[in-house]
Amino acid sequence: AKGENDFAVFKNVFNDYYAKDTSKKIRAVVKMRGEAGEHIASNPPYGYVKDPQNKKKWIVDEESARVVRRIFDLCIAGKGPMQIAKILTADRVLTVTAYNARQGWAMPDNLYRWCAKSVAGILERPEYTGCTVNFKTYTKSLKFKKRMENPKENRRIFEDTQPAIIERGQWERVQALRAN
Repeated sequence: AKGENDFAVFKNVFNDYYAKDTSKKIRAVVKMRGEAGEHIASNPPYGYVKDPQNKKKWIVDEESARVVRRIFDLCIAGKGPMQIAKILTADRVLTVTAYNARQGWAMPDNLYRWCAKSVAGILERPEYTGCTVNFKTYTKSLKFKKRMENPKENRRIFEDTQPAIIERGQWERVQALRAN
């Protein structure tokens, strides 16, 4: 039985090395794609869908894009994320999770209860101006799974990678309003 234990130790070391090596290769491919301006997020943000002709491209999903535009308009009209969430909930607009559930994702308990956090998340996304932002988060290592926020200077931004849903001027105005 002693020989088997020695082998198990060797096997664990080998498996660990193999996992690290695979992880390095995957990270290298993702980094390369990200540096080239390709979308590295697996799913496009609410408001967009993958182009059926080319899975690497995002196209505007008119139904959800209308909600995105409405959220920006309400913010410019002086409403905060909490008030916007209440309006969308009252109007029975499907939440992002409920909307995505139609593509086979898990259905949430409440289809229409918007929260301020998801409204704020939409208002903060520069992708709505038509750009791609890569490397927003990172992990320290293979073992440490938690995603860390990457400082702005380490992110890569590529302009005009998909059609804009929100005009840049409007997006910037919303950022200024929210900063105050």
